[in-house]
Amino acid sequence: METEEETLLRSAGLAGKLARKAAKAGEAGPSGPPLVTKELVDQLLEMGFTELRAQKALVKTSNAGIEPAINWLGEHLDDADIDEPLSTEVEVKPQAEVDAALAQSMQGGGSKLTPEEKKAKLDEALAKARAKKAGIDVESQKEIERVRREGGKELTKSLRDQQEQQRKRDMEARKREKAEFERERQKLREQLAKDRAEKIAAGTLVEKKEVAPAPAPAPAPAPSRKKDTEAAAAAAAAAAGGGRTYEEEALSVEDATAKLAALSDTRVRPALDLMGKMMANVSKAPAEPKYRRMRLSNKLVAEGLVHVPGARQFLVAHGWRIVEREFLELPPSDDPAAQAAAQAAAVAALTLAVAQAQEERRRAELEARKREAAERVAKQKADREAMKAAMARDRAEVAARGPAQASVAKKLPTESAGSMSSAIFQEQEEAEARANAR
Repeated sequence: METEEETLLRSAGLAGKLARKAAKAGEAGPSGPPLVTKELVDQLLEMGFTELRAQKALVKTSNAGIEPAINWLGEHLDDADIDEPLSTEVEVKPQAEVDAALAQSMQGGGSKLTPEEKKAKLDEALAKARAKKAGIDVESQKEIERVRREGGKELTKSLRDQQEQQRKRDMEARKREKAEFERERQKLREQLAKDRAEKIAAGTLVEKKEVAPAPAPAPAPAPSRKKDTEAAAAAAAAAAGGGRTYEEEALSVEDATAKLAALSDTRVRPALDLMGKMMANVSKAPAEPKYRRMRLSNKLVAEGLVHVPGARQFLVAHGWRIVEREFLELPPSDDPAAQAAAQAAAVAALTLAVAQAQEERRRAELEARKREAAERVAKQKADREAMKAAMARDRAEVAARGPAQASVAKKLPTESAGSMSSAIFQEQEEAEARANAR
């Protein structure tokens, strides 16, 4: 069974040292076939070595790692017995399985060491290995390791101090920028106030005077009719915090349908969708009370039945009623199934009427566009005809004037020629004018 030191050496990756120690002590080693890890074997196979050579190299190096195995293969590649089978069978296991077995052996070995003592022993074993590799004693290696750790701590502390100082400098810079900004704003306010005072003194700016509050409106006259009385009572209830009322003027089925059909598709679509869902639920369970009662103050319900004009009036015309100020309820019936079918048919008829109205509006709009296009084409045609007629008149006038006479260059009279030259020049012009007239 492995000792505590051997377990620490193996976990530190010093399996070669452990093997040499066992050889010096004359121990036979653990019973059973030699053990190599599958990951190291696969790496050597990927490098081009055969499986036999890979296993032999790992066995000879006590499964110390890929680099010792490659070095061993390089030294013994030309050996005559390099491809001869091993005398004992090799056991190949994954590294995870080996680690698990090692952990289990350490846990069940009855170790009395605490985790801190195990770490100290591991550090000491590593220090010995590094000291031997570097050719120095263990104490020197420990001192080097201590200096290295102290240097790392000092470096981390200095970096943290530098970051803290930089943060303080950044905060001071932001404070200075903010103070400078506030000073600039104060200077701007003072300059604006000074300019305003100068303009008021010069008479170019009139200072605003405080306006007295408007008098309170006179009380409304007393209502004279029943409708006015109801409206006043509703307004008083709303002012007193009594809540919104969802009552509307009653309409017939035809008027409510026409009111909904006059809306655009985007405006009426929420009401149609909500009514369709309501009637589907009522048809599925005609006697279920929760499907026959809708809270109008609910946001989703209000989008379809409150914000769409005519939606509540349509349902009220088909038997629904408003109860408890904010609920729309379908009263119970002796035949709930027939009542649900009638409600579904009414909503289906409304959907069809809305679709027909939208189609009629679309056709009317299309016809209007066609008329506008025809009128535009007719106007363009009339403009072209008028332009052609004007061009024809211009051509007729040019033909009536006859061919144009070419101009003849003449010598201008000079001052030395006297009045005789001017008279001759004038006679020539008159003769040309008579010829052109003829």
